[in-house]
Parts: sequence; structure tokens; C-alpha cells
Amino acid sequence: MKTTTPTTPTTTSDSPTPTPTASSDVPEIEPPSDGALTLDRPSVNPGDVLYASGSGCQPGHSVTMTANGETVGTSTADSTGHFSSPVEFTRIEPGRHFVTASCGIVLTGAVDQILTSSTGGHSGTLVILVFFVLVGIALIRFA
Repeated sequence: MKTTTPTTPTTTSDSPTPTPTASSDVPEIEPPSDGALTLDRPSVNPGDVLYASGSGCQPGHSVTMTANGETVGTSTADSTGHFSSPVEFTRIEPGRHFVTASCGIVLTGAVDQILTSSTGGHSGTLVILVFFVLVGIALIRFA
């Protein structure tokens, strides 16, 4: 006796199965932001003024900015929790510095302090000095 097993029919479709898109089916939800600290440039030379601005502070709260354990700026948050202040480093220490703003919450940003040097200005003086020394030696020798 021959037994047959039922099979599941296979169907093919030319149209793709619709997939939900993030913009139409699921509303996009932004995570809450505690605040932000923005520095106006990524690097500074010694003596340059760096400006910091931030948001997320408690309104009217004092803001103290520190780097490497030293106070580098102070400000007060406005009625919306925003602040801005110059940041002034008292020591010249090349490398990356992390600026921390404390105002009820802690905000952090990084800046690189760059130290450049130039020797181009002294080379002309050295050439003139050597020239006069050689002329002096020649005058003494042939006199």
C-alpha cells in the first residue's frame, strides 16, 4: 500500500513584503540631554583666549570651570540654564586638557594646548656675527 504525506504548497509572489519604516510607523524619540559644554576651538596657543559655552545648568547657578585642578573660568547660568565664559590657563603645559564645568551637573570638554617655537629670527644675526668675527681675524692677521 502506498502512503502519501501531505505537503505544504509553496507560493511565490512578485511583490515584496512591506517593511515598516522608522519615520512612518515608529515616532523618533530623542534621548533627553543633561547638558553640553562647547569650546570655541579644538586647540589654543599660550596666551590665546578660549571661550566656553554650555547648557543644562540650573538657572541662576554659579558655574566654575576647572582644568588640571585649577579654576580657569567662572560664570552664572541664565534663566534658561545657558552660560558662556572665557577660559584662561594660568600655566603653559602642552598637551590635552579637560575642562570641567560644574553647575549643579558636571559638563566636560577637551582642548589641546600647543607650544610652538621658531629659530628663524636668530639665524640672520648669527651669520652677521660670524662674518664680523672672520673679518676681524683677517684684519689682525694681515696687519
